Amino acid sequence: MGRGIALGVVIVVAAAASVLVFSPPVPRLQAETSTPSPSAHDYGPVPAGVPLIYGAEPANELWLTAYDWSGNARGTLKLPGPLTHELVPDSHCFVLPDQQSFDEVLYVDVPGQPLNRRVGVIEHEPNLVQFGVDAVECNFKRNLAIAVRTAVGTTSDAWAVRLSDASILGHWSYDRTLSVVPSTDGSLLAENGANGGVTRIRSIPDGAVLARLPAIDAVNAFSDDNRLAVIGPVVSVAQIRVLDWRTGNEVWHNGNAGWTMRVAVNPGTGDLAIAVGTEEQYHGLTQDATYPLVIVHPDGSVAEIPGRRVWILPPYADGYYPYKGGPP
Repeated sequence: MGRGIALGVVIVVAAAASVLVFSPPVPRLQAETSTPSPSAHDYGPVPAGVPLIYGAEPANELWLTAYDWSGNARGTLKLPGPLTHELVPDSHCFVLPDQQSFDEVLYVDVPGQPLNRRVGVIEHEPNLVQFGVDAVECNFKRNLAIAVRTAVGTTSDAWAVRLSDASILGHWSYDRTLSVVPSTDGSLLAENGANGGVTRIRSIPDGAVLARLPAIDAVNAFSDDNRLAVIGPVVSVAQIRVLDWRTGNEVWHNGNAGWTMRVAVNPGTGDLAIAVGTEEQYHGLTQDATYPLVIVHPDGSVAEIPGRRVWILPPYADGYYPYKGGPP
């Protein structure tokens, strides 16, 4: 998620565990958006109380097809204007730099509290050109945030931060680390290619190393129960796998080389939805933003949604992750 403040509420979609909010750019004229493509199919009203994934056909991105976690189309959401494809929950956190002091400051937005409430300083930067900190995890139930610092395009630091007062609970520094990926509840942190070597999985906030994986096994995401990890490339295309990271047992793999574009989890089930990018998309040879999507269940069974779509998924685990409850 980019550095910045979530924009205003425009369209609200009821989901099983939260209210998801679309943040659109300036909409086009209604006359331009009211006529669907002949290929668009209307599946009727979107059902309430059902966990859903939204995908749009390239020919008409204003009609979103709602799919359940078995891959079945359950309804159609008709939008009045184009979106940025970003979902924002009511409660979230973010980090912004203070342009005068060069401090990286943690903020929270919680219903019923002042907008963009300043919590505290995470780190002081020597400058704001080559350095930046983002909140990659925000869990109000655990009173925990995870912040990651990028220095000259490389992940250099990670912090476990108390969400209520910005106290530092843990700090880890890296060199040559490819990326760090939290679990959805913030209890795990994968350090991919840590210091040019293995991938480490840490317990948060105590920092204990629970597992070491080969450097080639980069963790792209965890299931919501923390049992499974999506293993895929960070700087190339390769086979994507879903593993039980504690035992090494493989649950699923895709047949062709690709890269993990986005991942969503279905809370309370262990299900993973993975949008898979192609080699051409990875190398920037195409502007195509449509991807196939596969839903992997913990028992290894899968549901593949036919075709390619622009997927609008709940954020996986960053500061806008929607399934985290109320304020600390």
